[in-house]
Amino acid sequence: MGKGIQKIHFTFGEKGLTFLAGFPVIHQFAKSLQLKYFFQRYLNLSHRNTYFYWSDLLLSHFYYTIAGIERLDHLTSMKNNGLIPELTGLPKLPGTRAMRDFILNMTQKDLTQIERAHDIIRQKIFQYPHTLTSATLDFDSSILTVYGNQELAEVGYNPFKHGRKSYHPVFGFESHIRISLNGELRPGKKTNKKEVIPFIETALQKIPSTIAISRTRARADAGFYCWPTVKFLDGNGYGFVIVAQVTNPIKMQLTGLKYHIFNHQLKLAVAEFRYQPHGWKKEYRFVVMRYQLPPKPEISQRTLLKIERYEYHVFVTNLDLEPEHVWYFYSDRAAVETYGIKELKLDFFMSKIPTRKFLANQVHLKLLLLDYDLFRWFQMLCLPEHFQSKTLKWIRRNILVAPGKFTTPGHKNILKFQKNHPNEKLLKQIYRNAQKVRSLLK
Repeated sequence: MGKGIQKIHFTFGEKGLTFLAGFPVIHQFAKSLQLKYFFQRYLNLSHRNTYFYWSDLLLSHFYYTIAGIERLDHLTSMKNNGLIPELTGLPKLPGTRAMRDFILNMTQKDLTQIERAHDIIRQKIFQYPHTLTSATLDFDSSILTVYGNQELAEVGYNPFKHGRKSYHPVFGFESHIRISLNGELRPGKKTNKKEVIPFIETALQKIPSTIAISRTRARADAGFYCWPTVKFLDGNGYGFVIVAQVTNPIKMQLTGLKYHIFNHQLKLAVAEFRYQPHGWKKEYRFVVMRYQLPPKPEISQRTLLKIERYEYHVFVTNLDLEPEHVWYFYSDRAAVETYGIKELKLDFFMSKIPTRKFLANQVHLKLLLLDYDLFRWFQMLCLPEHFQSKTLKWIRRNILVAPGKFTTPGHKNILKFQKNHPNEKLLKQIYRNAQKVRSLLK
């Protein structure tokens, strides 16, 4: 075996070095959108900073999130980057203190403005690059464990860290284009049923009026199962499938039903019955999915109830579909846990609660959802079709994170990459596509 290098001398002071040499594709996307000027036109936030406009701070929040900065305390790693400050045109990048003050000093009025600007962007995404003609809304909730004395964090349902304080955020996504429609941070206890209808109604208002109510459907987990939810959706003409909470009256129905096996390989069977739960004003159709347990039952996240050698999943619905097709329709909702909540947690670092102030944490969540939707739009507009399902983690690892050197010989901007870059063609194609993106201001 060769000896290799025996001695290394270190020098410091080289300019233009970056570990994010692929980041110009994100910057070009934001530049083509005229995202900074969009923020300036539609927002007038109360926050003031001596060195940075709030439009710069909002754009920086997007850049930092996409670059993979997990916590505000880690922003110092970007200060000496040889490329990002040149791209933004800022003398220096906002640091930890500037970003923390920006989030902490937000008011409820500021938050409302940000949400309205986000709604404008959502409407653009619904129309470009393709106009959506139907919509499916997925509602779900999550658990964010906290490790401090964060305001309104409470000890509640937390299957991951029993007895620890947490937040209990709820989300609404559109499943076709996979963007957020609503998201709110809630205290750690389970969702208050009184808050369900305003949340659902707000999400539905984000659907363009060009999409008929008859072509809009909703899917939700058991946290949304209650008479007000069913009454609201059914009364307003929306189709729905909601996971039912298996109460004793429902449990008594399950073993006496006539099941139809529709998948002999997996031994999946379905049945249905009509039932009016206590407090409901009318009866509804309930669909039961029955799974046969293996000889040695394995842990299953879908389990709601086990009886003898079967487990059951129960739904309430107003859709006029065969029972198995009700299950197929709902089972697609599981994707929200991958493209939505899971990606927000793992790739957008939603679990890293930035402050002890509840409103500031709510602002941070809203900004993450804005970053999430902008990145989703970037996927749709700039990536080749067979790459559009790639996660932010994949994009970072294969496109954005790359060693490079930025130089300006003869006032010409040159970004130097390694020889034989594995994704050279893909990077160039994404950049060309980003140059063609239409402005938000047109």
